[in-house]
Amino acid sequence: MILRAAGWTVGGMAAGYVLRIASNLIMTRILVPEMFGIMAVSTVILIIVNLLSDVGLRQSIIQSPKGDLPVFLNTAWTLQVIRGVVIWLACLLVALALYAANNRGMIPADLVYATPELPLVLAASSFSSVITGLQSTKAISRDRHLDLRQITYIELISQAVGLAITITLGLMTRSIWSFVIGSLASCVVSTALSHFWLSGAPNRLLIDRESARELIQFGRWILISSLFSVLAQNGDRVLLGAWISPVLLGIYVLAYNLISMIEGAGGRLFWSVSTPAFSHVVRDDPSRLKDVYFKFRLPMDLAFVASAGLLYGAGQSIIDIMYDSRYAQAGAIVQVLSFSLLISRFTVAYTVYIALGVPRNLTVLNICKAISMFVVTPLAQLFFGFEGTLWAIALHGLPTIPIIFFMNRQFGLNDFIYEAKVLLIWPVGLALGMGFAYAANSLLSLS
Repeated sequence: MILRAAGWTVGGMAAGYVLRIASNLIMTRILVPEMFGIMAVSTVILIIVNLLSDVGLRQSIIQSPKGDLPVFLNTAWTLQVIRGVVIWLACLLVALALYAANNRGMIPADLVYATPELPLVLAASSFSSVITGLQSTKAISRDRHLDLRQITYIELISQAVGLAITITLGLMTRSIWSFVIGSLASCVVSTALSHFWLSGAPNRLLIDRESARELIQFGRWILISSLFSVLAQNGDRVLLGAWISPVLLGIYVLAYNLISMIEGAGGRLFWSVSTPAFSHVVRDDPSRLKDVYFKFRLPMDLAFVASAGLLYGAGQSIIDIMYDSRYAQAGAIVQVLSFSLLISRFTVAYTVYIALGVPRNLTVLNICKAISMFVVTPLAQLFFGFEGTLWAIALHGLPTIPIIFFMNRQFGLNDFIYEAKVLLIWPVGLALGMGFAYAANSLLSLS
């Protein structure tokens, strides 16, 4: 069951990333870099508000013994609908604040936050939270039981529709609104299919006091964790938006997206598959937890460490091949950010803590990352400029590694020989990357 679920997840991600890369290549040739910077800030604000209201409804349904009861699911769905509306209203307030600040000249004109389009783009794009808040819990139930075939189809269909609309409108209007409308269309398709394609009882508005108490009690640690997680995960673009121009931020986002595709692939696979898998192991046979943990980690570690080496060796060549000269600076950024993959591979431990019912561990780790991001990064910007800032962003998660080892000791999940061995794949990735760069440069010089 686990292998089948992993297969669907990997296949879906591969197809999804092909669509994203193709769309990215097209859109970077249609739109100017500034638009990517504006959209990045709007998206980050939405993500921040989203995660600040995250009470772990999905994790609660997957982890709870009551996760299949209709009364529990309907209560969770009702809370999800309310949360979606609250997120949108909060984003509207942020948009109004930005509009007022810009009108009063409170924001320097050369920063992304001063862009006239940003408030309206944020107000419109954040309506996606209302749409996704209506998504059926039948999708989460499929995750709970590792039945990911239809979920994968829904995600691919909605992504394809959104990208098709984005590209079409981009070609017609060459406007940032192609991103906004395409994103909203994707959310509509995904939500509609979750209700009408997936089998199961339809959701209805209901608040059961006992179910709500369990959801909120479990989710309080998720909420606190998300508060700091959102700062750690999105602090780079929040800070850079106040330090650099829209053009440079757009170039940074392009490089960041290349890294996040790899991190997102690993994160999606392990959050979708490992959380229910670890939950099953903890409930049925806890003695197998360490064995299952390292079986999950091995492919992720090999992929992340090898990718880190490859991107460091070939980052500039990859950017030169994929994009035009306006984005050339993204190559050096990719090389620095590649080191973040050596750290982010440890996040599979987070899913173990969820399965073990200790979400407070996530809170501690995310507090550490947030402090690192918002203390070390500004100092790096102050003393070492943009390049130092990039290194601080790439390595901001480093202090969490010894904490993870300390937490894992309680559950017998440490193997330091394994940790040393897996790093040996980095030079292999580096050699492959340098070989790719040499071949690519040779071909470019001939042409």
